[in-house]
Amino acid sequence: MPVIGQMLVIGICCGCQDKTSLVDSESPTMPRGIISITGDRQIVVEWFPNGERDLAGYHVWRSQDGQDFTQIATLGKFDFQYADLKVRNGITYHYKVSAFDQAGNESRISLETIQDTPRPAGANITLTDFKQWPEESGFDFSAPNRGAVDLAKGCDIYFGFDDEVGAAYLYSVNGTKMQDMGYRDHFADLDQSPVRGFTTKFLEILEGHIYAFYLPGKNFAKVHVKQVSTDSVTFDWALQIDRENPQLAPILWR
Repeated sequence: MPVIGQMLVIGICCGCQDKTSLVDSESPTMPRGIISITGDRQIVVEWFPNGERDLAGYHVWRSQDGQDFTQIATLGKFDFQYADLKVRNGITYHYKVSAFDQAGNESRISLETIQDTPRPAGANITLTDFKQWPEESGFDFSAPNRGAVDLAKGCDIYFGFDDEVGAAYLYSVNGTKMQDMGYRDHFADLDQSPVRGFTTKFLEILEGHIYAFYLPGKNFAKVHVKQVSTDSVTFDWALQIDRENPQLAPILWR
């Protein structure tokens, strides 16, 4: 009998040890591959998904000084993207992401330092050949809501087609600097403007190309040519209102 009692005690103790070993105290790994996508009054943050089986979701953190971060969102385990709509154009924001599991364990916040500055943007601006319709040939980045403007009343750039050489051009009016960034499938493919290599008089424009600008007010901008003909050009535009900040689209800071 004493032997049996000892066996029962041992069995009970072993069971207690097994239950203790089931407690989950291991945190998920830090999220990686974080990027931000610049928008108009919004910033989209994306990251690679974690692979833990007991993953429960993610926390998104934001800061304006890059030091003090505040949690702004809690997302599910299948959410790898967050659109921050509570931002202002021209203000720089910093982001980090952490992961948490079903037991409540949370990873450290991501090592990547992601910063982004939202900027205004617009679509389908059409300028006409200044030789035929000068009243609608210009574009002023500082007043984009006006659309095409009168060349004689002031603008940054204007459109013209040279019949002799059969080419379309953008011309600079006020010293605006311009640069051809080549063909791009998407407007967001140009992450930021270059800071040198510009021309100040005119450049040929081609359909599908993105063009970067450095304005007299020390702002960077870009346009994506959607359609060009002998009579007109149609493009999408974006302007960075934070002076000397070349950031215009997705960017990853490591």
